[in-house]
Amino acid sequence: MSDADIIIIGAGVAGLTCGCLLAKKGLKVLMIEKNQRVGGCCTSFQKDGFSFDLSVQSIGECQRKGRVWRILKELDLLDQIRFIPLEPAREYHFPDRRVEQSSKLETQIETLSSLFPNERKGIEEVYAVLKKIFGEFSEIPSSLNWFDPSSFSSKYPLLSKYRDQTYGDLLDEWIANPSLKTILSIRSSYALLPPEEISVVGMAGIEMSYFNYGVSCIEGRVEELPLKMGEVLQKMGGQILKGQEVKEIIIEKKEAIGVTLKDNQEMTGRAIISNIDAYTTFLDLIGEGYLPGIFLSKLKGMRPSLSYFILYLGIDGGLDELTLSNNEVFFDDHHLKEYQMLSENQISDKAPFYLLAPSKVNPSHAPKGKNTLCLSYKVPYHLSPDWGQKIKMELSKRLIARASVFIPNLERRIAVSVETTPKTIERWTHNRWGAAYGWAQIPSQSGIYRLPRTTPIQNLTLTGHWTSPGGGIAGVVASGELTAEAILSRFEKGEN
Repeated sequence: MSDADIIIIGAGVAGLTCGCLLAKKGLKVLMIEKNQRVGGCCTSFQKDGFSFDLSVQSIGECQRKGRVWRILKELDLLDQIRFIPLEPAREYHFPDRRVEQSSKLETQIETLSSLFPNERKGIEEVYAVLKKIFGEFSEIPSSLNWFDPSSFSSKYPLLSKYRDQTYGDLLDEWIANPSLKTILSIRSSYALLPPEEISVVGMAGIEMSYFNYGVSCIEGRVEELPLKMGEVLQKMGGQILKGQEVKEIIIEKKEAIGVTLKDNQEMTGRAIISNIDAYTTFLDLIGEGYLPGIFLSKLKGMRPSLSYFILYLGIDGGLDELTLSNNEVFFDDHHLKEYQMLSENQISDKAPFYLLAPSKVNPSHAPKGKNTLCLSYKVPYHLSPDWGQKIKMELSKRLIARASVFIPNLERRIAVSVETTPKTIERWTHNRWGAAYGWAQIPSQSGIYRLPRTTPIQNLTLTGHWTSPGGGIAGVVASGELTAEAILSRFEKGEN
């Protein structure tokens, strides 16, 4: 007899979503988390009276009928987690202009059309394509056979048409003005890719998850989301083992039947779900000998996303200098130059940076009369061999100097300073190279080309940002829902 119906490795948001939905159907769910807290990157920490969210600052699809809103409604959590809408969502700073981005698509189209009146038709067409692709992707069932071309192209014409194209290709199709192309492609940086590399499908997910249901922050700390979901799972009879790490997925007759923990304790289950790094899942917990050559070759050829260097600051005084809490600062209009240097393990002197002020939205993040800042660069994991104190000080000084243009006397106002590097993210999540979003959302790794939920190992299923639809909170919630749907379908058919 199995110890559980479902064993889930990793208590990130996708795993929690999946586990809650399966437990709600009466299945016995066991979740195993190597850290002492659930949530993955959706966690928070405190220092000297200041509160900081590790990496998730704003979330899409939290407003009524959005995907995150719907899962909270399903779990009766809407009255326990409150969202603060952000409108405008963010401000972009260029050497010659500032551009506000609305969280409402119609407002965004009007804003850009007023700046570039001759390009209105192109602006409307670009967003129309992204909206249709997002709609098609949202309708795909978990059981779809990706590799039935005739069925796929007839049911999902836009996904089929653009599945191998970059967002840069789409912009070239409809937009002539280079400055407008830059503004329309700004959000590709949230996938850590330039428009010339990010897939149209990946960009559709990034843009439309915000435009369809707004941009929000969680009132209080972002970790409230996974903590409340974990409480629901346990109330429904699920179990969460924290501070326990899986050493091996037990395989018998080409089927996953359970897991072995680092303390050699074995636990069996009817279905095993991995919500952790794909390399760790297949190469460390299973081993190459169990994997077909074609799958192994694909896995080893896939490219993780870039990572971040993040500087969290607690500062004295107010932040009236900043109009909005979410800002991104650019020093030129050429995105590609930055990424070319990142691919060579360098950071450009003109690298853009994020300037976030979470306490402007959540005053509880700082003591009275003080505020929090979050400054960050996109970085490659191999920028530094050890990510020791020298590189942390160098990047921190650069970020503080850049941010001081907006916040006078910033360095003298710093009361608390904490750094997060790709090594930190790798250690916390086990994501290879500290990847922020699982696989990079390039065309060959997006949509139908991402790792499927089903795996070559029977009874082993994936969820989270290493499978479809991809990264971000709304994306991994969707992944958790689809994985739960696939498991329930198999159980109903008596396949487990």
